[in-house]
Amino acid sequence: MKLTILGIIVFAVTPFALQTGPPQTTTETIRVRGCLLGNGSTENPWSLRGVVLPAPPSVAPAGPGGGRGDGGGRGAGGGRGRGDAAGQGGAPADGGRGDGGRGAAPPAPAPAPPQPPVDLRLTGIDMSPWRNMFIEVEGTLGARPASGLREFQVTFAHSAYGDCR
Repeated sequence: MKLTILGIIVFAVTPFALQTGPPQTTTETIRVRGCLLGNGSTENPWSLRGVVLPAPPSVAPAGPGGGRGDGGGRGAGGGRGRGDAAGQGGAPADGGRGDGGRGAAPPAPAPAPPQPPVDLRLTGIDMSPWRNMFIEVEGTLGARPASGLREFQVTFAHSAYGDCR
């Protein structure tokens, strides 16, 4: 029985393990900043130098069920009575909430380390107004090629504050 289940798992996972094509591109729009170089020709295409790409989204591991933390318990001695001056029969001072000791939330995952700066080949719009300037562009990132610069399809661009060294 164990070998049957193991065989089914191996059979189901094999097509995914044998994929050798480039990773699929994301259609999520991102913003990046860098120095614009080039002139838009095929010999010297528009490129953005020194771009730090945003970290890929990571899935946080699911921790044990923690609870809301408010405890939901009622304080002792509370009631709907008149609540006289001696403090008998009144609601507890903490509003009737317990101590909330059901469990702590799992610690937040550590942020992803920063990615190294890369250069991107820009396509999509004419970048002439921003030649040799520090700019911010918005668009979609193409697949990583075997050689050369990675393509970035620009949908919006504007100048930004920064130095091109």
